[in-house]
Amino acid sequence: MGTEVNAAVEDEQAGVWAELRPLCAHIMSVPQEHVVPHARLVADLGADSLDVTELQVASEELFGVSLKGADPAAVSTVGDVAALIVKQRTRPAPGVVTG
Repeated sequence: MGTEVNAAVEDEQAGVWAELRPLCAHIMSVPQEHVVPHARLVADLGADSLDVTELQVASEELFGVSLKGADPAAVSTVGDVAALIVKQRTRPAPGVVTG
C-alpha cells in the first residue's frame, strides 16, 4: 500500500506542477522556463504583494484548496507553493478515519 500512496502523491505533484507553472508565468509575466521549483517568487520572479495575492486566489480556484494562513516565510519558492498545494489536496478530509 505504501507504494500506491507514493505513486498517488507523485502523480498529484506532477499534475500540480503542470498547472502551476503556466499560472505563475502568467501572473508574474515571466517566461515559463524561469518558473522552476527553486525560483523564489519575489527575488527571482519579481512578484510583488499583489502578484502573491493573485497567485493565492488563482491557486485556490484552480486546485480547490485554501492557502490562507500559510506561513509566508515557509512559502518563498514555486516549489514551496506546489508542495503546499499537494499537501492540502492529499490530506484526508476532516472526520475521515484512515488506516
